[in-house]
This record gives sequence, structure tokens and C-alpha cells, in this order.
Amino acid sequence: MTRLIYQLSELDSSFVAEAGGKGASLGELMRAQAPVPPGFVVTSSAFHSFFSSDQIQQPILDTIQALNDRQIDLSQAHQQIKSCIEVVEVPDQICEAVQQASRQLAAPRVSVRSSATCEDSATSAWAGQLETFLDVTPDEVIEKIRSCWLSLFSESALAYGEHHCFTTGDISVAVVVQQMVQSDISGIGFSVHPVTQEPDIQLIEACLGLGEAIVSGRIIPDQFVVERDSRRILESITGDQKEALWIREGHQKPVWQDLDGRGRQPKITEQQVSEYSALLNRLHQHYGHPIDTEWAIQDGNFQVLQARPITTLAAEYDKTLFDDSQGWQFCVRRPFFLLAGSLLPYWMDARHADNTIGGHLNEVLLIQDETGMMNVFYPHDSSEAFLSRIGDLFQNDREQLIRILRYGLGLYAQAPPVIEQGLSGFADLEELEDLFADIAQHTTVFPAWVLIYIEQHQIDDPEVRSLAEQIRTHSLYPVIERKILEPLAVQTAEQLGFAEPDCACELFLWSELKAGVVTRELLESRYAAIREGRRYIFQVIDGRETFHLVSQTGYLLTRLAKQRKLQPRSQENELTGQVAWPGIFRGRARVVLSLDAQGLTISPDEVLVSIQSSPALMPLLQQCGAIVTDDGGIACHAAILARELKKPTLIGTLEATQRIQTGDLVEIDTYSQVVRILEKQQQ
Repeated sequence: MTRLIYQLSELDSSFVAEAGGKGASLGELMRAQAPVPPGFVVTSSAFHSFFSSDQIQQPILDTIQALNDRQIDLSQAHQQIKSCIEVVEVPDQICEAVQQASRQLAAPRVSVRSSATCEDSATSAWAGQLETFLDVTPDEVIEKIRSCWLSLFSESALAYGEHHCFTTGDISVAVVVQQMVQSDISGIGFSVHPVTQEPDIQLIEACLGLGEAIVSGRIIPDQFVVERDSRRILESITGDQKEALWIREGHQKPVWQDLDGRGRQPKITEQQVSEYSALLNRLHQHYGHPIDTEWAIQDGNFQVLQARPITTLAAEYDKTLFDDSQGWQFCVRRPFFLLAGSLLPYWMDARHADNTIGGHLNEVLLIQDETGMMNVFYPHDSSEAFLSRIGDLFQNDREQLIRILRYGLGLYAQAPPVIEQGLSGFADLEELEDLFADIAQHTTVFPAWVLIYIEQHQIDDPEVRSLAEQIRTHSLYPVIERKILEPLAVQTAEQLGFAEPDCACELFLWSELKAGVVTRELLESRYAAIREGRRYIFQVIDGRETFHLVSQTGYLLTRLAKQRKLQPRSQENELTGQVAWPGIFRGRARVVLSLDAQGLTISPDEVLVSIQSSPALMPLLQQCGAIVTDDGGIACHAAILARELKKPTLIGTLEATQRIQTGDLVEIDTYSQVVRILEKQQQ
């Protein structure tokens, strides 16, 4: 016999089908001996009992079919379903079961929270899509349960379900009824940092009042970056919280209230951060995977309100994909394909870096980002040694410095005829490599670093600057790629019988070509991985290469830059923000001040600029190319949804909707944590 009610203490994570993700997780938290407010769950069986009524079931199915066939829009679908549900009474059997459970709980006020059977899963959080009601009296519980059921058919929930390929028959909504926690302070805790994805780093956020203030994205919370095992606070910021959500007598929804300056002070103590860090670590170990938690403090004690899997971590987030002991320093971002990129360490290795250059950069880390661009990192010590050599030339042998630069400039006359011959102009790969190294050192690396040194040390040397700038205004790489490397890759692939030879330059390394280990099987397996969206990481240390194709790389770039918190703005045409999902995107802005998407559209080449990107904007969040918000922290709905949608997103810019207008050309660059206003819309 199906049950209509479960006590939370009866549940664990295996009860998702009956209690939904939230209900099952609360039961599991109790099993983990976490402090959880008591309560019960109205099961998915009760949901099915209500919706199996002839008055409801077929009309809803017909409406959803019409929506799928594009005969009606999201707003019309929601209104039709709402009209249908509101006239049907909740069955007596369900009412009696709920009333009995409420008497047993004996709480003067409760929270009533939706718990979808696909919610808080490893792939979809349903962040903010379904209804929650706070400070509900016992005689209001039945009506709030019906409202939770109805929220499955809101415009934003219908859009979210469609994006995650859920249909109406796949989902049920259980409802959690819990003793109400009157939160003095609330917050969020991630057992793994959700942006940098560092396995040993936790992120804890805190605010005054109810935690909905954080997830709404309307405030900037306090933030603590904590080392898991030591519980040491590595970084922290105190958010200037101007308002908070509180439950007021006679209000069924929390009310925003001005804090009159109180929000400028730290919300919790370092001791409390350490206490929650320990609890978070214990829960992570209990669940066996990274978790995202919600908590509250009432009368000085923590209460855990929710735990769910972090839905956006890379499959490889906890794997060592490169050696970071070198102290990698970002150098440049370039549109090199893999074969060309893998040549970099050979251009500046010990054999090719002659005494005139005086240094070598044969250790390198290359990370391909989501745009296909290659991000180049060199060891900090090697870079400093190279700059030191240039400084020595400036001070002690300026004539040699000028001779090196003039040689580089001369290559633009000598090299093109050789390159134009293509593959036929070279006896073997060694000869090719020697030419590439000569060009790389003298037309790219050396003059570029001379200019870097001039800027860093404010050197006033017009002759040297002019020579270096002349060299850097040219580039032989496009011709090398087009005339030599691409034909070489195509020729190799064709000889092996590979079906997509035009893609071969993205599929193998220079060292593999030299060693003769490129096979058709290797090309086919890598081609399949790239078609799945995988990106490469390539590293050379002490002559040893490592190569990976992985599901995500943006978090690694963010991790290397240690972008865990807000940075101050440095340019007038820039706004700084916090990274919610990494990436770079350029497009025209679409400023949306409304908190819902009704009547609004946006195109994939536009950037959504909003105050807080509430879940009701889900149709726009799905369609846009990138997201920028005024408000919010890492745990707000906009951040969670951005991570699920995998769209470049900066949150907490404070003034994006004031400084950016619809039609402005903007660039989101999460690796620099800025939004650049490139061009203002003509008035």
C-alpha cells in the first residue's frame, strides 16, 4: 500500500521517488546526525492521487502537448493548468493524513517546501523553480501543499524541465513540512568550491535574516574560503548587506527590511565558520560526494536545512591534470590549434635557445578554453630569468640587444620565400623545427618580452621600442599554419585513412608526429572526444609531456588565477564581478529590469544584464549567450543556473544595469573577472 506521509526520521537518500530530492536528503541528513528541524513529507503518491482525477489529468496532458507543439506559450500553459487545478479539492484521505502528521509535529509555525522527485539530483538542482512557504500555520498547510504542486507548472519550471529533458510524466512533487526556523543568520556551504572546483577548499556564505536573500541574488553575502582539513580561513569578504528578509507577523512570505548599516559588519564569527566547516566536512564524508548545503542559526545553534549534490563539477575536478609545483604564470591567449601549440616548448628549448637569446622556455602549460583558444602558461622562475636576461642586455650590452632585434626584423624578408614552398622546402621535421624555432624566438618571444620589460621598468629607449614594435606588428604564424602545419596534418591523416583529415591539426602533438606514433585509431578516438566537447591540457616539464582531453577546463583557468572572490575595478569601462561560470563571450547587451520573462525574448548572441536573474527569467537564461547581474553571490539562483547552463556569468557587479544599456557591445571575461563595455549604443 502506498503511503501518503513519511516522518523525516524514516527517510534516507533512497526515498527520492517517494519523498523527492529535498525530502530524501533531509532524511539522509538526520541519518548523518546533522542538526535538522523535525518534520514530515507528503509523498509523491499524494501528488499522483490528486492529479489522477479526471478533472485534472487529461486537461494537463492536453495543455502540455499543445505547449510542446508550440500551439501555446509558457504563460498560456501555466494559466490553463492553474485554472484547472484551483477548482479541484484535495482528497479527504490526504487532508486527514496531513492533519494527523501536523498534530504529531505540534509546531506552531512550519515551512512548506516543494520537493520534486528529480530535484537536487546530480544533474539538476531545480534551484528556485518550485514553491516554498514560510511561517505557515497548521490550518494553512493543505492549501500551501496544493500551491507547491501547482508550482511544477509555473512558466520558469516548465522551461527548466524542458531544458533538462523532463516531461510532465517524469516528475512528481512531494512536499516537506518542517518546524519553522526563525533565522537570525542564514547561509550556504559548499564542500568543494563550486567555481575553482578545488577539492580541498570549501566556500561558506552568510547573511542576516533568511537564506533566501542569498539565493535570490539580491544581496552580496559575507564569503569565507576555507581550507577543509585545517578549517583555516584563506580568504574572506564582508558583504555590505543593505537589506534582509525577515518573517513578519501576518505575512506568509518573507519581507525585505532595510538594515540601517548593520549589514556592513561580519555576520558570523571565525569560530562559527570553523564550526560549520567541520560539520560540512563530516557531511561530505557521509554522502561520499561534494555537497551544497543550506543552513540557519537560531538561538546561537546551526540548523541544516538542505544538502544536495553540487551539480556542475567536472568529471575530472579532483584529478591531478598538471603539475602546479612550477608556479605557472599566464603569458598569452592565442587561437593556436593543438599541433601548433604543442610546438611551443620545442621553439624555446635548450637546443634552440642560443646564447644570443640567453634563456629558454621549454617548460609550458597549455589549456584550451571553451572558445577553442589556447591559454599559455610558463613557469614563474623561467619567465623571471628571461626578463632578467633582457635587463642585463639593456644595462650591459645594448648593441647586442639591438642586433637580436634587427635579426628578428630581417626574418620577415628571409623566411616568407622558404615558407611559401610548403612541405617541399624541407628535408625533414628537424629542419622544419629549426626554422620554426628561429622565427618564434626572434619575431615573437624576444621582442614581446623586450616590450614587457620596457613597460614594467618604464625604460625610455625609443630605438629599442620602435624595433620591437615593428617586429610585433607582423606575424608569420598564420602563413606557417596555412602553408606548412595544416598540410602536414592533412597529409598525415590521409595517409592513415582517417575520414576527417581537415580536422587532423587539432588531434595530435608535434612530438607524436616526430616519434611516428600517430595512428588512425588515435585520430578517431580524439576526434570522437572533441566532438563530445572535450578540450585539451598539454604540459611539458623536464622534457616529459602530459596530454589530457577533459570535459571542462574553465575552472582550471579560474583556479590558476585564484579567482575565488570579488576584485576591485581598475578601468572606467570595466565592471568587476564574481565568477559563477567561466568563459569569455562578446555580444550586445539586453538589459532586463523585470524579474520575470513574460513577454520578453533574447537571442543567443546577446548578453543578459539583469539585477539578480531570478528563476522566473529561466527562458531568457536559456536563450542568452552570457549573463551579468548587479547582485548575488556564488550560491544565488543565477549562479546555480549559470553553472547548470554552462554560460559565462559574472554576478555581484553592483551596477551593471546602471552602466550598461541595451545595445551596448560588451565582453564578459571571467578569467579577468570583468565585464568590458566595448562600444556604447548610439542614442
